[in-house]
Amino acid sequence: MTRHEDSARSSHYPGEDTMLLQELSRTSGVSVASIKYYRREGLLPPGERLTATRFDYGPRHRDRLDLIQVLREAAGSSIAEIRALCAVLDDPDRPIIAALEIAQALALRVPAQSLRDEVPQDEDPRIAPLLAELGWPDVPTVPRTALDALLREMRSMEIPVSPESLLRYARPMARIAAEDLEDIRRPGGAPQEEAPSPDVIVMRAVVGSLAFARLLVVLRALGHASLTLSDAGLSRTHDGSAPPRDG
Repeated sequence: MTRHEDSARSSHYPGEDTMLLQELSRTSGVSVASIKYYRREGLLPPGERLTATRFDYGPRHRDRLDLIQVLREAAGSSIAEIRALCAVLDDPDRPIIAALEIAQALALRVPAQSLRDEVPQDEDPRIAPLLAELGWPDVPTVPRTALDALLREMRSMEIPVSPESLLRYARPMARIAAEDLEDIRRPGGAPQEEAPSPDVIVMRAVVGSLAFARLLVVLRALGHASLTLSDAGLSRTHDGSAPPRDG
């Protein structure tokens, strides 16, 4: 069985918890009307038919609804964009990296890339040496395109970013990215679940891209503020009191 066969076939699995539409709505927090809409738009696979009007749904449908909500509310993705991603997730012949590439593009709001594409000849000259220094593959990816666009924007704003400065930021991020991937791939809470579904993996990747990008910005600002306060002698002791001033 391929990675996608469980999401492409009927969602009713022996031994897995199943539910009717109302219960799916209650457990997912998505209205019945929205679930029916997503189903009509091709975002949500149909459940197993019980009668002419009743369908049985499973955890994979709940995972898909969670992914749709994250893309709609956090990433601001359109129905058409989500439909394209879901089509890849439900295609047994497409690897999960293809879905992750599309998800990254939606999170970063840049065009999707293919590993078969060529790196643009006018790409910022700092990127290829950076990848070589870190031992990362020299192939086109969504984040690589986003980095090229960002460096161009910073250059137009006359913000200096030397290759050494770029590497100083990239090295700790390489370690963080490796740890992030372990979290993204960790098993879920169900005892019988050996690995997260493709929908959960993609959802975690999107959430991580959005939330941790903000976290890094805030931590950097906190560092600047804290160091400035310390240099001005305005830091406080552990008990909350201000340090004594000279004179």
